[in-house]
Amino acid sequence: MANRSYLYSIDFDRTKGERKEGEKIFGLSEYSYSIPLSYKILVSQDSKISKSINWDYEHPIAIQGDFEKGKQRLFDFLMKLQSENLFDKTELEKQINETKEFLNNHQLQNIILECGEIYEMGDGELEDQNKELFDEDIMNIESQINEYLNDFRSMNKSIQTLKNEIFEFSKPKGFLSKIFSSDNSEKIQELEKKIKNVEQEKWNMLGVNYWYEILYYHFENK
Repeated sequence: MANRSYLYSIDFDRTKGERKEGEKIFGLSEYSYSIPLSYKILVSQDSKISKSINWDYEHPIAIQGDFEKGKQRLFDFLMKLQSENLFDKTELEKQINETKEFLNNHQLQNIILECGEIYEMGDGELEDQNKELFDEDIMNIESQINEYLNDFRSMNKSIQTLKNEIFEFSKPKGFLSKIFSSDNSEKIQELEKKIKNVEQEKWNMLGVNYWYEILYYHFENK
């Protein structure tokens, strides 16, 4: 099984106690081997270190935030992405609309981020890694956002370089060069694959392309 980060909405405060009968937990999303930026933004408002809802662990290894405020901060950021043309406009607009519909339909009081499985891949105690994520990323979300924006810009430059290479390979060749040159179709396919991989990595880092309520750790609601 892949190690994942998990995101849930809850209608209680996990920092004050366990779930009581009738209180709801909605699954929102899960991601393999990473903690996407969207997860961090969503839990970044009125954040607190929290006990887990997934694991019976004596120390706090989760992070809880205010759902409504976190959702608004996420959409403010996604609007900035649109204005900077850092993602395909059509696809980003589709993802924003789907994200808005899903989160609005699954909104409760708080949102909680569970990264215990991610911490298991690292060094140190789980609670120490959780505090590090809280202190360095969640409490410094604006700095995190700027770092990701710079990463996206750099990745787009790499994509443009690959596209330029494809253009050069695709240029019409003179008569003699056609005779002595090899077929470039394989090289072009390799470059196109690299572009696709970089584009997919951008979406993975952002993490707004996989909203789903039935997660590996699923909670029933009465």
